[in-house]
Amino acid sequence: GGQHDARWIPDDSPGAGNILLFNNNGRRPGGVTTSVIELETPVDENGHYSLADNTAYGPAEPVWTFTEPGFRAPFISGAHRQPNGHTLITSGPRGRLLEVTANKEIVWEYWTPYSGEVFLPDGSRPHPLDFNVYGIFRATRIPPDHPALEGRTLDPLDPQLPIIPPTFPEG
Repeated sequence: GGQHDARWIPDDSPGAGNILLFNNNGRRPGGVTTSVIELETPVDENGHYSLADNTAYGPAEPVWTFTEPGFRAPFISGAHRQPNGHTLITSGPRGRLLEVTANKEIVWEYWTPYSGEVFLPDGSRPHPLDFNVYGIFRATRIPPDHPALEGRTLDPLDPQLPIIPPTFPEG
């Protein structure tokens, strides 16, 4: 696949010291599969990484993975472990945010209805457009007691802004 957005799980979260990464569009037997993977990297008693001669670097298996039927994200996206043990996942191309438990249960999800006009400097599109028009690069949870929110009231838009579908250049 295409692993990226590798992040150390922070000390205040379950799995602290492990690596959480997003695996875009891995081609496997049975089709394309996108997943979030947690790895516990092998270190010695001093916290050093070592590789024995003629061996593969481990681990042989992930500690935890999340995937589901139809979970496809061929670019962008990411994942963050939360202090409560849940994992916040951004499935970027489709504009989907979800939070899952350690048991892989979806606690909540949000699909953005907003699309954007994204073009490269030469006027072409950066990726196939089929389902990739609602892109979100990555989401980060901001707790309600974060200093940036002090003295602010966050209210949902009511009514919501209208959904404006993207326009595509001719050709």
